[in-house]
Amino acid sequence: MDETSAATTWSTPVPAGIALIGAGAALLAAAAASFAEPPAMVFIGIAAVGLVVTGVIALVRRPRIALYEGPRIAVRTITGRVDLTPDDVLKVGVLHTRRLAGRSRQLVLDLPDDRLLVFGRWDLGVDPAVVADALRDAGFRGDAESPAVS
Repeated sequence: MDETSAATTWSTPVPAGIALIGAGAALLAAAAASFAEPPAMVFIGIAAVGLVVTGVIALVRRPRIALYEGPRIAVRTITGRVDLTPDDVLKVGVLHTRRLAGRSRQLVLDLPDDRLLVFGRWDLGVDPAVVADALRDAGFRGDAESPAVS
């Protein structure tokens, strides 16, 4: 499958990944400046490494989901790429969750081998409902309305 023939792609925005790496670098500088307080240096250093790793992962896994003609989708993971056809996906759905201060939605791809691929807005760069609609329009099976989870 040719990478350049993707009809539509979804992924974390590049500026967000760069911002995470920049914030991690700033925290690394703060950790180095706090050498007089070893516990602070360790905790700030751990937070800095976490930000840098998250930013690098966000930039490496681009595009997170690519929809090709056929229809086929390619899901990019840390370990590689998984190609899926409509026969490989049992259901495309949107999971609505409510928490104390807000609501969130996740795109859920239900696979026949009892695996779920779950993507949030951070992974996709857009509202997961938009991606679910595009996948359903392309020919992937979906549920009409996913139940809300409290």
